Amino acid sequence: MSGELSLDGLRILIVDDEFLIAMNIESMVEDNGGQPVGPVADVKGALAIIQDEQLDGALLDANLSGESSEPIALALQAAGIPFVVITGYGRLDLDGVTLSAAPRLTKPVNAREFQATLGSVFGAATAGPNARIG
Repeated sequence: MSGELSLDGLRILIVDDEFLIAMNIESMVEDNGGQPVGPVADVKGALAIIQDEQLDGALLDANLSGESSEPIALALQAAGIPFVVITGYGRLDLDGVTLSAAPRLTKPVNAREFQATLGSVFGAATAGPNARIG
C-alpha cells in the first residue's frame, strides 16, 4: 500500500461487466486496504446489494452490457453512499444526470488517479462507523 490512500475498513461495491477490469479494480481496492463487495455485473444485482448490504462507497461502470448504470447511481445517491464512475467514455456526457455529475475515472484506471479520486470522494467516509484506526 502506498500510504497516500487508506480505505481501511471501507466496504466498496464494485460494479463492472468486464471481468478482468472488475478484478483489477478489486485488487486496487484491496491494495489500498479496502474491502471489496462484489464485483457485480448488472443493475439488478447491484441494486440488491445496495439494499441488503452495509456499504461505504461504490465504483461503477457507466455502461453494463448496453444498460445504463444510472439506476444504481440514483440508489446510491438516495442511500447517501458516495460513488465514483469508472468509464471508457472519458469526459463525454453519460446516460443520466447523476452519472454525468459524479466523480469519474477513465479506463484504463491509473493507480495515481485512482488514489487521488478515491481519497477525495471517500476521504470523509474513512471516519465512518466501519473505519478502523491504526
